Amino acid sequence: MSGLTTLGCMDAETLSKRLSLSQRFALLLPYAGNGQPVRGKLHFQKEMFLVAKNVPDLADELGYEPALKGPMSEALEWNVDQLESAGLLRRDGAAYKLTDFGRRCAEQVAREVGPQLLELIGDMKELLNDLSKDELLAVVYFLYPEMTVESEEIAGILPKRRGIALRLFVREKLGLERAAIIAGLPPVEFVSYLKSQGVAVHSE
Repeated sequence: MSGLTTLGCMDAETLSKRLSLSQRFALLLPYAGNGQPVRGKLHFQKEMFLVAKNVPDLADELGYEPALKGPMSEALEWNVDQLESAGLLRRDGAAYKLTDFGRRCAEQVAREVGPQLLELIGDMKELLNDLSKDELLAVVYFLYPEMTVESEEIAGILPKRRGIALRLFVREKLGLERAAIIAGLPPVEFVSYLKSQGVAVHSE
């Protein structure tokens, strides 16, 4: 759909049905996981990128492309701006929060999409939302290297990748195999690296 700025007089149920798929998911991201704010624009982009990897129709609509800080969607940025202009989202510093009306709309959308999709969104948010910028970029860069071709940040992340992988593994953000990808090591070598850093690795 087009802009939302003329729809603010609608009730939550009516407005929720007028939202595009991207706008619905952009409301659900700050709603998911007990409603914690999305930390900022970069986190919003990367969290939605991982969600879209699991929702093909959303991926088609958002059209993520490689950019200076990895995958970015101009469509997502536009839709978030529309939600903010319509009074559904607001900024609290860098973070994005739902307004009271936005929460009512998000509750309606959540009922319509069902628990499985809401859980997926919550899982992606839980994975990324408390990561530092370097950790966030490392996860996206090294798990999705096709999105790094325009990156201005990867040269600074490469020397830190083992330490980042260790922290993410210790915090149980990533399992052994995915953390090894972040580290740039085969799993067996990553286990040796972890042990050399005093991290116990328990076999399954």
